[in-house]
Amino acid sequence: MVQRTGTLQTFRQVAYRTLFKHNSTGVLFVIGGAIAGEALIHTTLDSMWDSANKGKLAKDVLPKE
Repeated sequence: MVQRTGTLQTFRQVAYRTLFKHNSTGVLFVIGGAIAGEALIHTTLDSMWDSANKGKLAKDVLPKE
């Protein structure tokens, strides 16, 4: 078996020891990443939608009270 050396192998070792050695930390990492990713995508797409439809949305057209 060929042993790899370098940054990628070191990253894999650190990631395994830190995040995936125990099932509980791996699950928390995956769930946390999913929540953070969803929030990022939601914010980005809302911003793109508002930019593309500026002046056509109810918040732009209806009078402010």
